[in-house]
Amino acid sequence: MADQVSDFGLKLNYWYLTNREQLRKWWVLVLLALDIFLLAATLTQGALLLFRFRDTSDVVGTVAASTQDVAQAEARVKPTTLVQGSAVVTPRGNQRYDFSLRLENPNTTWHAVVDVQFVSGSLQLTPVRVVLPPKTVRYALALNVQSESVPQATSRLESTTWTRLTPAEAAETFDVRATGITIGVRTLVTGDNQQRTVTQVTGVLQNSTLEAFEAIRIPVILTRGNATVGVGSTIISRIEAESSVPFSVEWNTVIPNVEKADVIPEVHRGLVAP
Repeated sequence: MADQVSDFGLKLNYWYLTNREQLRKWWVLVLLALDIFLLAATLTQGALLLFRFRDTSDVVGTVAASTQDVAQAEARVKPTTLVQGSAVVTPRGNQRYDFSLRLENPNTTWHAVVDVQFVSGSLQLTPVRVVLPPKTVRYALALNVQSESVPQATSRLESTTWTRLTPAEAAETFDVRATGITIGVRTLVTGDNQQRTVTQVTGVLQNSTLEAFEAIRIPVILTRGNATVGVGSTIISRIEAESSVPFSVEWNTVIPNVEKADVIPEVHRGLVAP
């Protein structure tokens, strides 16, 4: 069998035997180099994953910021809903009643015109139109409604028309206010010499602007604590620039223990006299 081994095989075996220790050293170095390579590859991939995660977080943050910007943009182009109170019914006397609803426009650049429908059972009143400039409170009123029983009223907004104002238009205010408000009980004499005792609110409408106004409605809301105990209104047909006009609102009954009268002149650009 020794004759069957070639000279090359003998030489290879001899070389291996004489270099076996050196080969082991080289093999250890190769394995070490392979381990270092795998460790470096693992660290590199980990770093890449961290960078990708950070980039993903940035993208998520950007998307969230964009979503917030879109929501804010929608808020700018879409008005916030009007804030409504509850419909209130107060007696006026002689089986007559007044309906009222508090409305607030919370928007800073949106002007609203709303039609309010009061309903009490089968009784549906004519819709009342209310104009609400930005950041204002107004009252929808249906006055002197005849009913044999005390109505239980509800209300609904039939329609709301929004107009977006420019910053200059939204900032426009009119210095028209009610001053010298007094609340009292007064005995009046009718044309046929009959006397009647009424609750009366008087005051002065003061126009401090350089504009004249026509058809200013002045609602008066009487309260006792948090309860509305009477509502009424009057209309000033015209008030000149930098002038004042007296007004009064009466109820054909005595309303006891009135604590406060809120008087809110409803002034807006549409009432400026030509």
